[in-house]
Amino acid sequence: MGEPDFALHEQWRKRVADAKLRLEFARIYLAEIQRDFTAGSAPSPDGRFAYQKALHAEQVALAEYMRVLRLLTVFVVEGKVPEEGERPKSQLDRERERQ
Repeated sequence: MGEPDFALHEQWRKRVADAKLRLEFARIYLAEIQRDFTAGSAPSPDGRFAYQKALHAEQVALAEYMRVLRLLTVFVVEGKVPEEGERPKSQLDRERERQ
């Protein structure tokens, strides 16, 4: 591969930015849940469940961000275009897998 395909590079850069935004949102939500739980705003069983869900969402968002960032890095540094199976999944794809 000669020079990288800049349109493809831009698509991957946007995917990284999107994953980072989802990670930031998950972290903000987790902080809100922690604040409510420690302040006693949420009953203990409900607060604990909400905290566990928020923590899981943050972990999933972090894993996705790291995965997409790694694929972009390989593309930029090595010029290797990620294979179809490596492409980030859309929100709709992830929801379909959960069903």
